Amino acid sequence: MPNQYVPRGTGPWPVNNELYTVREWFAQRSGMEEGRESESIVRLVFDRVSGMTRMDRLTAPWRASESDLERLALLADRLKGGEPVQYALGEKSFAGLTFQCDRRALIPRPETEELLMEALRRAKGVTGDTPLRVLDIGTGSGILPIAWKSHRPGDEVHGLDLQTEALELATANAERLGCAVDFHRIDILQQRPAGGIFLSPFDVILSNPPYIPQSDRSEMLPNVLDWEPPTALFVEDEDPLLFYKRIIEGCGTEGWLTRGGLLALECHRDTTKQVVDLIPENWEAKERFRDLQGNWRMVFARS
Repeated sequence: MPNQYVPRGTGPWPVNNELYTVREWFAQRSGMEEGRESESIVRLVFDRVSGMTRMDRLTAPWRASESDLERLALLADRLKGGEPVQYALGEKSFAGLTFQCDRRALIPRPETEELLMEALRRAKGVTGDTPLRVLDIGTGSGILPIAWKSHRPGDEVHGLDLQTEALELATANAERLGCAVDFHRIDILQQRPAGGIFLSPFDVILSNPPYIPQSDRSEMLPNVLDWEPPTALFVEDEDPLLFYKRIIEGCGTEGWLTRGGLLALECHRDTTKQVVDLIPENWEAKERFRDLQGNWRMVFARS
């Protein structure tokens, strides 16, 4: 079998391999302007390449090897081309786990981690450690069901998505992290989605579905628009609540969610009130919930 080609970075190189010099060279080569976000990206890259924390790099002190410089050169060129740092590095931390991250699925966001942690808190408050049956709709890279399983290993956890490539990524993440999650390719917009998983109701249903109207495209940055999968981001302006309507309908009339079960939804900050209004009045509870930035971002309900 022929050797697999491994790309190598090329010059120009920094004048020496000391930390400060290499950092300045990397920032200039990647085209980043000074600022808090750029500083965060540089730190993330140097953590990964050096295998050390920022404090360890300062106290060691760290000096870049030839292979380090080659990796940094490649990463700088990718970042200069607009690629998000998470895709360039191929990984993203979420809920204490490190997930493989690439263009097959969205980059995990802090708000989604907040949804997870609040849903875990609410589930434990009602059921304690009693095993639950849990479903994530629109699972992408599998972050929600895998992280849930890592916190509650006794639960039966499933994730579904329509995109085969995303499910391949989710499966790889679950296997690498040692979390037994079952993934399914199902289109929930079918009136009666095929799939045996719906033959029994779930105790918890999570979802971070597509919710950005197409009209919002003009307000979004190129490193999102040009890189992340549009099918996981956008819905048509004529029916921006399409997925929420279907999920709530499935829970309410098709038996997806057990009586008293928890529904946890991530939403556009401008539509949480509309999503709450979709939930039938005979449900036990329904409420909006703010994220750490103070935006209305989540909806929680009990059937």
